[in-house]
Amino acid sequence: MSARLRNLLLVLVTLMCVVGIVSSRAERAEFTIRVAFLASQDDEDYIGAAAFRDSLQRQLGNRVDVQIYPSGQFCGNERECMEALQSGILEVHQTTIGGLAGLYGAAQVFDLPYLFANDEIAECVMDGPVPRQMGEAMLREGLGLRLMAIGNTGGWRSFATTEQRIARVADLQGLRIRTLPSALEQEMVRELGASPMALPFSEIYSALGAGMLAGTKNSIQDVMGMKFDEHIRHLFVDRHSYMAAIWWYSAVGWERLPADVQQAVRIAFTELAAATRKAAKEREAPALERFQQGGGTVDYMSEAQRAEFRAATAALRRWYVERYPGDWLQRVDAAVASCERGVKP
Repeated sequence: MSARLRNLLLVLVTLMCVVGIVSSRAERAEFTIRVAFLASQDDEDYIGAAAFRDSLQRQLGNRVDVQIYPSGQFCGNERECMEALQSGILEVHQTTIGGLAGLYGAAQVFDLPYLFANDEIAECVMDGPVPRQMGEAMLREGLGLRLMAIGNTGGWRSFATTEQRIARVADLQGLRIRTLPSALEQEMVRELGASPMALPFSEIYSALGAGMLAGTKNSIQDVMGMKFDEHIRHLFVDRHSYMAAIWWYSAVGWERLPADVQQAVRIAFTELAAATRKAAKEREAPALERFQQGGGTVDYMSEAQRAEFRAATAALRRWYVERYPGDWLQRVDAAVASCERGVKP
């Protein structure tokens, strides 16, 4: 037998063993939970998904088989993932606020710029009643999504630019800035005098390299993780929005789970959210250091600058209320005020 044939047989045997192990594990499990997202294995989303899987394994042993599909392996874009979730083909998926905007525009209230002063306030609000009430409203409207937890997917959004260093609102004048396909995010960029360009996350690098963009609204973790720093030279750390990661369970899939498994899943999502938040915080300082070591400049927003930028984007509150009637903004404002006083809403 030739060496080439022996190597081929070895590969085939190995593959058969792997398939056999996976199949055996799935056959032993009473329930399969597929977790899919578009971010890579180096992202906070994957860290959270792994924490979710480990928690269920500790609680339920082999009763549940959690399968994790990062990097678009299960569904290639946001629309495909949401449709799979709504149909029950997929059990768990994560979206950002901006990613959710096309399905439920009122959720953009949590992306109003400079709404949260720090992580503690943001986490207090996200763990409070308002997101839960919004999730219940979406469920009542038949969207097929059950909100399970809100974690973090990268820290905070700030302005990252290729050439123009940002110190004042006027410095953004005329710059083409990448945003999510969120009407509120795009309007914010316009209010600051820049030009929004909605692009998928996967297309930012090439757009920066081609000169189509002068900057983007991303966290330093994203800038470094996606190698945007090969084009981005300046970071203005204004932290205008908290990068909330909203984790959903398929409403159809949820009904397939018995009460005890549902309770275990709720606990697992609590651990997922905590893991993503911890990872986002721990990754920020090293990412900033690497960016500066590579020659990038980092400017932190002062209180005076924050006042200027808040004033420049204040009209967004009226913009939001005009498009999304109801009292969501009042509820969020009340929750923020309560958290700032140190009282859980």
